[in-house]
Amino acid sequence: MKNALSAAPETEASNGDELRDATFASLEGHAGTEAAQALTEVVNEQVLKQLAHTEFFGEPKTHRKKLKPAIAAFLADLLSADGKWVYRSLKKDGFTGAPVGARVFIPLQDTMRLLGLVEHREGVAESWFRFDEDGPPLASRRRASRYRPTKKLIALAGEHGISFENSLDHFHYGLPKQPLQKRAASTWDAGRKVQGRRLKFEHTDLSLKLEADVRQLNEFLAKQTFGGGCIHHGYVRIFQNGSAADFNWDQGGRLYSQPADRNYQQQGGEKRLEMTINGSPVVEIDLRASYLTIFYAWHGVQLDRKQDPYVIPGIGEEARAVVKLWVAATFGSTGPLRKWPTVILKDYELEHGHPLDTNRYPPVQLGKVIIKHHPILGQWGQPLKDGRVRTWADLMFDESRVIVAAMQGLMRDGVPSLAVHDSLIVPEEHERRGAMALMGAFGGHFRIGHIPVSPSLKISSRQGEHLFVP
Repeated sequence: MKNALSAAPETEASNGDELRDATFASLEGHAGTEAAQALTEVVNEQVLKQLAHTEFFGEPKTHRKKLKPAIAAFLADLLSADGKWVYRSLKKDGFTGAPVGARVFIPLQDTMRLLGLVEHREGVAESWFRFDEDGPPLASRRRASRYRPTKKLIALAGEHGISFENSLDHFHYGLPKQPLQKRAASTWDAGRKVQGRRLKFEHTDLSLKLEADVRQLNEFLAKQTFGGGCIHHGYVRIFQNGSAADFNWDQGGRLYSQPADRNYQQQGGEKRLEMTINGSPVVEIDLRASYLTIFYAWHGVQLDRKQDPYVIPGIGEEARAVVKLWVAATFGSTGPLRKWPTVILKDYELEHGHPLDTNRYPPVQLGKVIIKHHPILGQWGQPLKDGRVRTWADLMFDESRVIVAAMQGLMRDGVPSLAVHDSLIVPEEHERRGAMALMGAFGGHFRIGHIPVSPSLKISSRQGEHLFVP
């Protein structure tokens, strides 16, 4: 079988960045239209014909019944990724609790490769270690297998009226079956941040409550109608640093819209404002300087809501974007930023159309000016009163608590909202109610004595932007 697969037709070559940017094949999709069902049936017939007289499925009557749903699930992941790679580990323990089992998927992907329907890249070692100095290098971490549709599969889908652009109209995912995830710490690979691997966990009272909260939000939002290019099929709440000894569901915790990498959260701000909720235009309510406001609150200080925290005397408005970038990069580091990370420089150039002038804005000197204006930033990376050093994951967790609490409050009033990490999207007629929900949730989590901390809110609509005045 292996030799035959080596002859399977492949599409154009891919570079390492494309392989690293692969999205997860959840295998949770299903055929939702007659066209998707017909495509699934055609592929199923080809696979069965290829599998004739093989022992791939061990127990034909048991496993072959599971073949067609597995094909639909794989097609959903392949066609909804816009022609990009998807990944799935072939380790059997990675299929525990999955909608498609290893005994079905492993021979299925083999056969679809042989049929020339999917292109494949083997899982490769990403890091190595030696037991002793002179011993052979051994892989300590491997990249999961990569897949993407070949031109043959793309053409076959096209014959049924299915394309990358409309695939989610034909293949449906339903709500996430496991909306709570615990992940290991993120790593860096060739200058790119790589999400930590998903970890198994035993439920506790706390995790059950967190999962129930996400399910409730998902079920409520599933009853709403989203338009204007809004793609959303439920949230997964992802917690980070799950392998830490003191992990207690208090690191990270953002809500991520599904399907991953193809949802409204991936769109730009202007594009999101074209969306509708239940036929109504939307507004986006942003927590301005969210992390900075939270960091101030940790130290018992209210950030000045009347001033733009990123406009620093002496360097002015023109340096605002660079100041904001320095603050964000500092919160992603273990202390005040001393060197511009390469990935940040690349992102800045991509966003602004020109490189960041590092000679004009050397990070150490720039940091001194910023810390003079915000002395509290000089304490980043140092223990708080409880003796514990906070990180970006703590900031993200506290921010996520505010967002989730605001969404829950709105839900209780029958108002739908969508999260974009540090902002909420609500129907425009509920602009004030959405803003007050964010203000209340923030003040409910952060107080200075008995006084709630008040965040600054920016509201964006199709008509423009303005600051919210309570």
